[in-house]
Amino acid sequence: MNSFKETESQTRAAADGEKSELEKDLQVLRNVPAFSVVPLETLRLYAYLSRRLCYRQGTFLFRQDEPDSRGYILVSGTAQLLREYPDRTVELQVLKEGDFFGGLALLADIRRLFSARALTTVECLTLDRESFRRLLKQFPEVGIKVLEVMVNRVVKMQARVLEECSKYSEYGNMSVD
Repeated sequence: MNSFKETESQTRAAADGEKSELEKDLQVLRNVPAFSVVPLETLRLYAYLSRRLCYRQGTFLFRQDEPDSRGYILVSGTAQLLREYPDRTVELQVLKEGDFFGGLALLADIRRLFSARALTTVECLTLDRESFRRLLKQFPEVGIKVLEVMVNRVVKMQARVLEECSKYSEYGNMSVD
């Protein structure tokens, strides 16, 4: 379905003294506001349970209306979030290094509200719902922070979609239920 290469976060250090994959993943997580409230030792568990996924330019990380149980952090490259309609596609946001997206899938078994497509070759750090929920039981403050980030993002996207829809409305506005 998706075109990606997956490598597990591991603790092996490179022969030339580079940081281990685990340490690199830990640093990525520490720089994401949704995970900044997590104590370091707990964050180390998240880093250990995370996976790295790489996508080629033009491929979809996930598609609108499809199920997916992962949250994503963009480690490198750029991607775009898209809302697809039968007659057009609306760009909601361009993602850059460090952006966290798709987090609603960590909280609930839902279908994606939008698509994510790689604008360049991208590498993402991902966490699956099952792992996230296991850790969430011990550290519920993480869920609250992730929920805040996701609600704010959904509100911004909804405003963008409504703005875009008003351009296609006969009178320049739409009624919203």
